[in-house]
Amino acid sequence: MLTKKKKLLVLSVLTAIASVDFVCNANAEELKSYKLNEMIVEGRIDPNSTYDGQIIRTGGDVTVITSQEIEKKHYTSVADAIKRLPGVDVQTAGYKAFEYDYADYQDEVSINGDRRVVFLIDGKRITNEANSSANNHYSKSQMFAMIGIQNIERIEVIKGASAMAYGSDATGGVINIITKKGNKSHTTLDAAYGSWGTQKYAVSNAGKKDKLSWIVSYNKDKRNDMKYKDREYKKTRTYTNSSYDEDNTFLKLDYEFDKHNSLEFMHTYKNTYAMYPIMAPDYSSLSQLINDFAAIDAGLATQLNPNTNGYNKLPQSDPAWNRYHKWWYVFNEGSFTKNRTSNYDLKYTFKDDDGIENYIRVYNDENRYYMNRNRPKFTDFRVLDYKQLSWAKERSNGVNLRYGKKLDDNNIIYSGIDYSNNSFWQHAYASYYPDTGIFKHGNYKNIKRDVWNAFIQDKIKLDKFTFTPGVRYNYYGKNSGSALSNKNVASSLDTGSYSHLTLGLFTNYDFNDNHRMYASWSQLYNAPYATAIASAANKLEAEKGNAYTLGYSGSISKSTFGANYTLTKLDNTFGKFTVPSDTDPELFEAKVTNVKSKVTSFCLTYGYRFDDNWSVNAAYSHAKTDIEENQGTSDQLSTTDDLRNSLHYNNKYTSSVNYDKGKFSTGFDFTFYTGMNAKYFSDNEFFIVDWHANYKIDKNWNAYALVNNLTNRAYETKAVAVEGIGAMPMEGINFLVGVNYSF
Repeated sequence: MLTKKKKLLVLSVLTAIASVDFVCNANAEELKSYKLNEMIVEGRIDPNSTYDGQIIRTGGDVTVITSQEIEKKHYTSVADAIKRLPGVDVQTAGYKAFEYDYADYQDEVSINGDRRVVFLIDGKRITNEANSSANNHYSKSQMFAMIGIQNIERIEVIKGASAMAYGSDATGGVINIITKKGNKSHTTLDAAYGSWGTQKYAVSNAGKKDKLSWIVSYNKDKRNDMKYKDREYKKTRTYTNSSYDEDNTFLKLDYEFDKHNSLEFMHTYKNTYAMYPIMAPDYSSLSQLINDFAAIDAGLATQLNPNTNGYNKLPQSDPAWNRYHKWWYVFNEGSFTKNRTSNYDLKYTFKDDDGIENYIRVYNDENRYYMNRNRPKFTDFRVLDYKQLSWAKERSNGVNLRYGKKLDDNNIIYSGIDYSNNSFWQHAYASYYPDTGIFKHGNYKNIKRDVWNAFIQDKIKLDKFTFTPGVRYNYYGKNSGSALSNKNVASSLDTGSYSHLTLGLFTNYDFNDNHRMYASWSQLYNAPYATAIASAANKLEAEKGNAYTLGYSGSISKSTFGANYTLTKLDNTFGKFTVPSDTDPELFEAKVTNVKSKVTSFCLTYGYRFDDNWSVNAAYSHAKTDIEENQGTSDQLSTTDDLRNSLHYNNKYTSSVNYDKGKFSTGFDFTFYTGMNAKYFSDNEFFIVDWHANYKIDKNWNAYALVNNLTNRAYETKAVAVEGIGAMPMEGINFLVGVNYSF
């Protein structure tokens, strides 16, 4: 229950929101919308011209990817669309499957070096505050819950804190996905074929009749095992057990009662079946090339068996310990994961005037996960020893309320209240033995948590200067939950509540139509999950800190350019360290504690348009994390966060050359990663080249082609310290050709 002090604070915020309507209705003056200049680069638009830029945000380092760019470059997913952006790091294991609760074996997104990135779909968070699928990295991203790329109107990538409306926990930034709406009636068919048996099919229908508009779509995406370039012998290998099959549906209905009131219903569904290899073979440690695991004879199995050679008893500090883990890929031949996402939204927009959408939304988001992992015998890899099975279900339902008003042409009040009821259930690593039919249960977790947030901000424009002060109240309710180990040891996951008031100030100064500077300060706040609290070495405090941003963007003649610097300081972020297990001194277990951290990042961008057809773009970004202090630990213990700079690139250079004339457009994208740690990556730098082309045959038909990793480079975007060098390779050279028909 809320204390009297907390109730009073929430009541004060609600009263302030309600009073806005009284003040605004007293002003009968005709109000006008903001008009901002639009600057187009590579099909992207000036972020200040979007709805969020005019109403919610002030300044900031924001990139907007439009549906036109998505269609011309034929991005295959949200991750594919954002991975080349400066300051944005998309790390993937190289396959579509993922292991729930383990960030090392799933896709992750970080912005400005910080993993706590919040995803929004039409302003609604797609997070679960009872648990995270990447819990051991405290990541906020839910990449597996993304909608189909063909249903997206635009993607706004916001680097760093830039508005109180987005949340005090978005320390890295926000990725705001705006979905399409039905307009004129049309149907679109899309079919593509590519490397390794890749097949992509999509069909959509959109239209509008009287007051009702709609859009409905379905797409299929499937692929056989991919190929990659082996780091050691530079040969093309098959990434065994990396195939997938995915279905995605989308439905959106809009009914306009009048020009100010409307009702919207949206349903998204995604079903993914993906084979799960965990990692690729390390050919440098094998005595022969292994493509057919069933052909391994008992002699080879004994010779290379890690138990026989004692690798399982080595301390983790011994380099040979990694070789033991290299055999995980053998264990997982035939293993797979299933994931199903089903989300429902009902949104009523009221008083949609002065360009501001005031609305109330109710929603229900649900994700289900299943893993089947095969474990062959150590002594004979041809024989299945047992299966490991895991299930997980996370659910979040809640309400969003948004209310804003223009007091006059230069003053916008915007406010909101969010409530979500979050639950998480998991049965992890149960064991089934086919020979005997014995089933042993794994570890159970069951957690529930309610979360409240309320904010109010005032966007004020004074001549060339715009500033937006704001306040946000964050309340993370008590975790109610329990855990049961596979040895039938029960424990409580009940925790206390966390609450805090955060402030922010976001500013922008327009020197003229072509040059602007922005700066911001925002307090940060993020509560830990119950599972982190349960494994804490001491009392775990919520994350608190400050984020500072300073940037500039401008254009001269045919050139556009920008610079951005961000500093994020957290007094007590979450860090992990390992200690010997109480039950077995040769084993280690992770503990969580609060640590001080500082993340610094900066980015430089430049674009030049030669004429109506040719343009080039280039960017450089750098991010670094410093762990300043380990609180509550001895000098001999170091947090795993000390490896944060070693497990991703430190510098990223991106550039593109684009040609667009009449019916034909094409371009090359270049990405150069440097500063990789060769202890974990196959090289300390990677240079990747991608190519795309699009040809509009007539008003109905469109053809396109893509080639990724044109030079067939051996590279990785993700590293796991315990798995050795180059354990998760990315796709080798691959192509996709397709046609699109619209009528």
